[in-house]
Amino acid sequence: MSSKVYEALFQDIDRHMDEYMGELCDFLRIPGVSTYPDGRENMEKAAEWILEKLRTLGFEGGLRQTEGWPIVMAEHTYRPGAPRLLIYGHYGVQPEMPVEEWISPPFEPTIRDGAVYARGANDDKGQVYTYLKALESYRRVYGEIPLNILFVIEGEEEIGSKSLLRLMREQPELMQADIFLMSDSSMLSKEIPAITCGFRGIMAMELEIQTMARDLHSGLFGGIGLNAGEVLSNLLAKMKDENGRVTIPGFYDRVIPLTEREKAEMDKLPYNEAAVAKSLGMPALPGEAGYTAVEKKSCRPTLDINGMWCGFTGEGSKTVIPARAHAKLSSRLVPGQEPEKIFACFEKFIRENLPDGVRSSVSYGFGAMPVLVDMGDPNLERAAKAIREGFGREAAYIRSGGTIHIVSEVKNSLKIPSLLILGWGRPENGSHSPNECFYIDDFRSAVRSLCVLFRALARENE
Repeated sequence: MSSKVYEALFQDIDRHMDEYMGELCDFLRIPGVSTYPDGRENMEKAAEWILEKLRTLGFEGGLRQTEGWPIVMAEHTYRPGAPRLLIYGHYGVQPEMPVEEWISPPFEPTIRDGAVYARGANDDKGQVYTYLKALESYRRVYGEIPLNILFVIEGEEEIGSKSLLRLMREQPELMQADIFLMSDSSMLSKEIPAITCGFRGIMAMELEIQTMARDLHSGLFGGIGLNAGEVLSNLLAKMKDENGRVTIPGFYDRVIPLTEREKAEMDKLPYNEAAVAKSLGMPALPGEAGYTAVEKKSCRPTLDINGMWCGFTGEGSKTVIPARAHAKLSSRLVPGQEPEKIFACFEKFIRENLPDGVRSSVSYGFGAMPVLVDMGDPNLERAAKAIREGFGREAAYIRSGGTIHIVSEVKNSLKIPSLLILGWGRPENGSHSPNECFYIDDFRSAVRSLCVLFRALARENE
């Protein structure tokens, strides 16, 4: 379809871009950091701000108070029988530290080099705000929005979404929908927008071992003390072989391999392994032998040591043989794997591979199921066509190596049949890092794409 069909719409978006970016900057000035327990005033302010913007678009709703941060729930009802869209996002952001590495203050939005810089610009305030502005331009050009739409915007995504997950499980009828839309992910690159067709799940755990009653003097007991750090290191080293393959029995038993179509789509993706390795300060990209870098980082299961400590780690020297050692581990999981079952495999491996007499404590942290999007869903093609109109480029179909708990709950508990995960941010936009940003041209293209998509979804179901 020619973009001339949308000429009036795109002109409206262009005319209002300065206004849209000014509003986004107002949103970004609210320092609503999810992890700060004393940040209720700012979190409430951020939730109320986005709710008021939805109300100006004709949505009805309010803040649903929880034991944590409030959930914004606002709905536009067109007519019974029209498709219902559930649009998800989050207003809570990551901490701004280290502040000294920001070029401009994290909560004073600054526009430079074609991007707005602030904490939350990309993750997720900027991306979720594209949906509101798309609906605003759509309504101004076409009139009424011919869809039933529910916005659910939470404050706890960065800390596990506990309140929203509980609400989904206890009252799933509140969020039933035909189509789920979310933009809290990335494009493939600055030139290539993306439709995410899967997320890895996760299993996180913590391990503590104790080899002796107490730390020992390394001069008096060196040579006969059972060093907990050494025992733990040896145990962790056994969990992978020289080819980067996890050795835990049962780990790969139920992994579902890629389909031929998925493999073909991945093989088409441009990915310069040498350039990526150089940009990350590595001589080469490691990982499981026999798979491409794209496969390893998005659709193969992993095992990572996230942290380990023992003995004395303060400034200076204290020559002890540690009696206790700790490690935090996580595995990114792929379809076929379940967090609890993978955790059970680790527990058994640890019991069977520790020296006799060494005590261990293995605790399950959290988990989420992996998610696959139905590649036969016709709404994927509608989204791809909309992105072609909005960005002027073809979208890549990708899998994300990350985990978003809400998506697995939407898929497995709410059982919403159509999932559209559309990434508007570039990989280099710095989510969770200093100097986070969102490019204005990408914001504009995202708003265009969503307007085209809304029109396609409405017309298809007339």
